[in-house]
Amino acid sequence: MTFRRGASLTTAATLGYADRADLGPSAGNGFRTRWPDDLAVLQDIGLTDIRLTLDWARLQPEPGSTLDLDWVERFEQILHAADAIGLRTWACLHDGSIPRWFDNDGGFGNDETFVAWWPRWVERAADRFGDLVSGWAPFACIPSGMPDQVWADTWGILQGGPPVIAGVDVHERFSTIVNHVGRMDHLGVVLRGDWDRDASLHDGDLAAAGERWGREVRDAADLVDNPLVVGGFNPGHEDPDTAARIVTTLRATLDDAIDDGVTIEAAFMEPAIAGPESLPGLLDQDRTRSPSAAAFLD
Repeated sequence: MTFRRGASLTTAATLGYADRADLGPSAGNGFRTRWPDDLAVLQDIGLTDIRLTLDWARLQPEPGSTLDLDWVERFEQILHAADAIGLRTWACLHDGSIPRWFDNDGGFGNDETFVAWWPRWVERAADRFGDLVSGWAPFACIPSGMPDQVWADTWGILQGGPPVIAGVDVHERFSTIVNHVGRMDHLGVVLRGDWDRDASLHDGDLAAAGERWGREVRDAADLVDNPLVVGGFNPGHEDPDTAARIVTTLRATLDDAIDDGVTIEAAFMEPAIAGPESLPGLLDQDRTRSPSAAAFLD
């Protein structure tokens, strides 16, 4: 048994952050116009799944407004095109930036704002895109300190449709998993490396990381009955060859966990395509296959 290979089309590394986002504007990598060819290349190199962020700041640029129909149409086109070539799409609703209006009202740092506005966004996205996606990853990683009510509302809106991933940084917040048991279809384990982006990594460093990831995956599996998904793993290194060594370690770690009986449905690498300020992706900005792609897919 093995896991499906996926990759994350993050806002930062594809469209760039919107003018009306708290982190915007920023440059993208050309995905805005190249997405038909980009999807075809991702499918051609062997991916089975993608995690696509439906950018909140673009789709709902003003509070309480209906969704921006131009961006609705564009995301619908992307979802239809991915389905047509056999790419399963998991829709992410937050992967870094938020609308500026939401940030001005306190954003995720204000529990009242969070509880009031986030479920409305989830509901609108589900109503518009729910029939077009293979699953939901509402948060790339659930924010630290998020009120339990937010996830309860999110689950209440999305449950019963396409499967829902609860993305948790298992290195930091195992308690979050316990809080959400019974309110997820898949547990999304977010695994991280503990190195600088330009660090020299020796075999011992990678072995230690692999051992830690293996413990985290097994410990997470012991807490839930749900299948695991590795969500948005980023090697965290700027050197493509070193990033590939990290990916090789991760793949071996996941294969070992599966051999030990852990159910891992899919793993997502991040980013799928490098952006102007991102670390290396499975494809570089020229859409050339990277060493990490070989390590992950071959």
